[in-house]
This record gives sequence, structure tokens and C-alpha cells, in this order.
Amino acid sequence: MVGTTLLFVVGGLIFFFLFRGSFYSKNDDEVHTPQILQADYARWSSSLRELTQASSESNPAPISVLPQTIPTDESTLGWWNRWQNLPPEGLARSVLARRLPPQVELTQVTPRRLIISEDSVSVDYAITLRAKEDILLTPVIPVGIPKHLSTEHHRLLPKVVYAYDLPPGKVFDLAGAKNIFPAGCTQQGGWTLRHAEHTSGSWKARQADLLPFTRIPALESIFVREATHPSPALLRSRGELENGEAKRRAAAQSLEDRLTAIREDVKQYRSQMMASAPAIVKSKGFGPGSGVPTSAGIGAVGGAATGAGLGSIAGGDGAAIGAGAGALAGMLIGAIVANAEQEKRVEQEKAARRSAIAAIEREITEYERKLIRELENELTQEGTRQESTLARPTSTN
Repeated sequence: MVGTTLLFVVGGLIFFFLFRGSFYSKNDDEVHTPQILQADYARWSSSLRELTQASSESNPAPISVLPQTIPTDESTLGWWNRWQNLPPEGLARSVLARRLPPQVELTQVTPRRLIISEDSVSVDYAITLRAKEDILLTPVIPVGIPKHLSTEHHRLLPKVVYAYDLPPGKVFDLAGAKNIFPAGCTQQGGWTLRHAEHTSGSWKARQADLLPFTRIPALESIFVREATHPSPALLRSRGELENGEAKRRAAAQSLEDRLTAIREDVKQYRSQMMASAPAIVKSKGFGPGSGVPTSAGIGAVGGAATGAGLGSIAGGDGAAIGAGAGALAGMLIGAIVANAEQEKRVEQEKAARRSAIAAIEREITEYERKLIRELENELTQEGTRQESTLARPTSTN
């Protein structure tokens, strides 16, 4: 009985000493303080700018997506340090899995240097990656708006969300995309686990470098807003870009459909409003139904009486001639007076119609503006939701 117990204790001690450093956390135990995020952003954004600069040069040599690997420091990787102070490979792989998209596979992790501090360690690794899909470095630019488009287009297009992973108004420039990590190819480079600690019998990663592939929406959102030349560029797989292009076209078509619906709505509203406007009034001139002949006849009667009175003074045929001449003059005067009165009424009615039409047009314009404002508010709300989604300070793939 005692021997069995002793054997069990000895076996437990041996197991502890052999495997004490093999246990590690697969959880995200990293610390995300503003200071760490700022340092991460500086290194991560710098690596993307260097990639963009290298891809713009006419150098035919392949572009390495990863930072350069440091030389192996054997003095820090003796058997004692490896057993006592080196975190297990699984910890590095677990952290890297959160930094790589599904289209990139981690094939090898090799420690190159181990730096020991009072309560933690830092490890520089050489890592090897293989691309399952083409990985393209793709510029992010403001959506293009042709000059010939309407004022509404120029106002609304920058507010549209065109991509699942970009701020409103931003799109991937597929024409400027460059395949820098072709499918099936491998690349080797350096990566640093900056802070790992052994607590409660398990290794935990507290801070590690990002990779150019790493998707942290909050950092990407900041990066693509920078006004740099050349434009900021992100790494995306070919499949992601193709799916994103479908999303971009759908978003643009959705806005166009809404604007078309608004124009049709305004057109119908205009027809309804114009139906209540005063009828078009035209001058009737001297024709039938104008009222002018009647007035001219009245003038003729009065003119004939006056002309006859004047003609009788001359005697003989003077009375008849005077009556005829007076009737003609009276008719002309009556017609002129009547036509002037009619034209005055017509102008008054036309002025009233113009005033009514102007009021209707103002109401129609305000109605159209209301519909555009409602659409703009919808786009703004969608953009706010997108900004909230992109504010996440952790990696996502």
C-alpha cells in the first residue's frame, strides 16, 4: 500500500516536471489597452504602407507579406530555457489563428530568440504561411461619382455602405488590386509574441504582434480614412473581393431604385396637385362667344343715334350718312372697350393661375425634399450601424 502511494507520488512529480510547461490557454487572454492598440496600429499600418510602396515599384522580385525573420539566437534557446521558459508551440499557433484569415494556413512555427523578463517572456518566431486563395493588396478609395449625375446622387452616394468591412462611402479599387500572395505559394517571415506569462500552471499570451492579414475593424476603419498617396490598401482574398463587388453593385442599384421611386412618387403627387389648379385661360379676341360682338352692337346703336343727330344739321342725306358713320364708329369703339375689359379679366385670371401654380410647385418641391431627407436619414442610420460594427477593437476573420 505504501509502495503504491509512493509510486503514485513519484509518477506525479515526474509528470509535473516533464509537462509543467506544456499547458496553455486557447482563450483570448490578450490585453487591449489604448496604449497597446496604439502601438499595434503603428506597427500594423506601417507594414501595410511598406507593402503598398513595394508593390508600386517596378521590382520583379516577389513581395514578402511578412516582416523579415531575425537570425536565430542559440544562446537564448538552450535546453534548459526551452524546457523552463519557452511557451509551448500550441500557444503561438493559438494566437496566430486569431490573426490569420481562413484563406491563409499556418504551416510552421519556429522560435528564433527567447527574451526573459521578471514575470514574462518574449519570443521571436519564424513562421511559414501558405495561401489557399490568391491574396490581393487592394486600395481603398472614396466611391467615384460622375459629374453628370444629379445633385441628389452627389449628396447621397458618399453616405451609402458599399462593403461589409468598410466605412460608408468607401470601396475597394479592384482595378488597382495586386496579387502579392498567389494561391498555393508559401512565405516565411518573422513574428513576435511580445508578452507571455506562466500562471496557475498554464501559459497565457498577453500581447503579440499583429500580421498584415489581421482584421481588426477599428484599426482598418482608421487606416482607410487616412489621406495618403498612394491610397491605403488592405489584404483581401480574391473570393472576398468578388463577393464584395456584388455587394457594392447591389448597394448602388438600391439607391438608384429608391431615387427612381421618389421621382415617380413626385410625378404622381404633381399630377394630383395640378388637377386642383385653376384652368388655363385664353383670350377670346373678337370671335364668336367672346362677348365683343354684343358690346360692339350696343356701341353701334348709340353711335348711330349720335351720328344721325349730327347729320340732320347738314340736312338731306346727311342724317342717313351721319347715322351710318356713327354706327361704324360706335361699333369700333364698343369692340375696343369690350376687348380691353376682357383682356384685363384674362390677365387677372392668368395671374391668379400663375400664383396658384407657383404655390403648388413650392409644395411639390418641399414634398420631394422631404422624401430625399427621409432617404438620407435611412442611409445615415445604416452608416452609423456600420461604424458601430467597425468599432470592434479585437481581431475578426
